[in-house]
This record gives sequence, C-alpha cells and structure tokens, in this order.
Amino acid sequence: MNSIRHQSVRWLAVILASGTAVIAAERKTDKPASTIPSTTALFGDKVIAKGKGVEVKQSQVDEMFITFKANRAAVGQKVSETLRPRIEADILEKLIATQLFLKMATETDKAKGKEIADLFIAEQIKQMPSEDSFNRQLISLGMTPQQFRAQILEQSTVKAVIDRELKPKIVVTDAQVKEFYDNNQDRFQEPELVKVRHILISMLDPNTGKELPPEKKTEKQRLAQKVLTRAKGGDDFVWLAKEYSDDAASKNKGGEYVIARGQETALPEFEGAAFSLGTNQVSDLVTTRFGYHVLKVIDKAPARKIEFAKVEGRIKETLLQEEVQKQLPDYVAKLKKEAGVEIRTASEKP
Repeated sequence: MNSIRHQSVRWLAVILASGTAVIAAERKTDKPASTIPSTTALFGDKVIAKGKGVEVKQSQVDEMFITFKANRAAVGQKVSETLRPRIEADILEKLIATQLFLKMATETDKAKGKEIADLFIAEQIKQMPSEDSFNRQLISLGMTPQQFRAQILEQSTVKAVIDRELKPKIVVTDAQVKEFYDNNQDRFQEPELVKVRHILISMLDPNTGKELPPEKKTEKQRLAQKVLTRAKGGDDFVWLAKEYSDDAASKNKGGEYVIARGQETALPEFEGAAFSLGTNQVSDLVTTRFGYHVLKVIDKAPARKIEFAKVEGRIKETLLQEEVQKQLPDYVAKLKKEAGVEIRTASEKP
C-alpha cells in the first residue's frame, strides 16, 4: 500500500533518476566506459535550448548529470560515459519541461508545491537517524541541503501545475476503481505491525557521521549495557529514552516507532528483534551500523486485508496520476511548440 499511500510525493524521486532506462540498457552491453570531457569544457557554457520563457545552458545539464552519477554510485551502479549523450538528452528534456511548467505556476500552485515538498522532505528525513545524518548523505552525493530543498520545491510546484492542467480533464469511474482493487489484492494487504519503544546509543560521531574512536566506543558500550540493565529492571522506558537515546527523531516521544513487517527502510537487525519479542518484553542489545539499540514492544497487530472503503480515494488518485503520466509527453510537446523551443547540439555555434 505504500505505493498508493504516498502517491503524491513518491514521484519526486525522478529528479534524481534521469537516465534510468539508459542505465538498464547499459547492463546488457559489455562496452567499456570511456572518459569524455563535458561539453561545457569543450565549447563553453552555451545556451542549448531556447524559447519563449525557456533558456537552458549546458552547465545545468552537466550539473544534473554529475548529481545523477553520484546517486547511482551511492547504490553501487556505475554510469558509463559512453551513455552520457543519451542521459543528457533526457535531462535536457526534463529541464525544458520544468521551465515551461514553472512559468505557468500560480500562487496557489506554489503553495500546493510547498506543501508537497515539505511532506516529501519530512518523509526522507524520517528514514534517517537524524536530520544531520540526512544532510550529510546529501553532501556525500554532491548536493547541499539547500540545493536539495530548492530542487524538491521546484519539482513539487511543477507537479501542482501538471495536476491543475491535466487532472480535471481525466475521468476515473467507480467501476475502474473497484476493478483495480479486485485485481490487485496483494497491494491491499496491511502487513503485520509492531509498536515499539526504542533507545539508540550511537557509535557514530554526530558531526561527521563517522565511527567513534575505540575509547569512545567502549564508553558507549558500557552506557548501552547500563541502560539495558535499567530497562530490564523495570525503569520507566519513556524516561530512559528521553534521557539517553541518541535518536533525535524519536527520543522526545519516548522512542516510539511503528514497524511494518518487510518495511524497506527498517534495519533488518532492528526488525528481527522487534518481531521476535512478546508484548512488554525488552530486548537484549541489538547492534546495527548506527550503534546499540534497546527495544521494548508495546503492541502488535496481525496482517490483514484493507477494506475497499478505506483505500477507494487513494486508488482513484493513483489511477488519475497514471493517466496524467500517459498524457504528459504529448502535453509537453504542445507546450514546447507553443513556446518555439529550439535545441542546439554541442557542435552548433551560438
């Protein structure tokens, strides 16, 4: 159900996924990667796309290509320079479309875009130990937190414009919604849930994100054992979390988390411990890449099928968005034609 629950924000990942189809094609070849200098270095920062309200420079494409490569590298995928022209062509089309939509944005669109962006960013931060960790990860990918937020806001505003322009013209019937529900039963199974309280004794430096030196780790291990002993001895777990936990995202609410079985963002060691415990039971020390964890299970809920009435609205939104995506290429082509957008190759003179 996550794919439907967060339909309004999950699409934003495409801003860092340009060229995915090209990467997939690359895996089917044995072509060696080559080192090709950027066209900006070869020809200067020239305007490569221009029209009414549209101007894209080569440096913008180069910057997004570098960001794209860094993101793929972060998940262990290498981008061959032989594919650079194809990826850059895709990036260029996205930049042109973005400018076309942004010039159409109303104040209402911008407000809606901010709402979507704030939700998306909050969800991304929630998946990390802290906001500082999230920001450090962005920097490791070659993007400052300010750049990331500006890019997300820009793309969420684009989405608001697209929805305003295309969604009112699309009709999704009740019969289509029910058919989707009946034909996709596996998507409407709510997984087993466990509610826990959690204390993290971190083994990472809060400023650098790197592992603490051995002597500091020893101190932290002793503290973790002390906290565990007190938790198992019946001390107030909420108070212990607020006093000792290094998890800034949960400590002020007593370390509370709800974990779904098979949740993509959950640490496997954490999930395994949570689901193996009985209600009100305290774990032993659980070790993850972040440090030592102490868990206490508050409640459990078995897996169950979600009723149609509870997901009807979200299914309709999903079907609307799918139809929007089908219509989008033709709509962008129409906007480009109306704006008289012209694209120059790197070899053309300005």
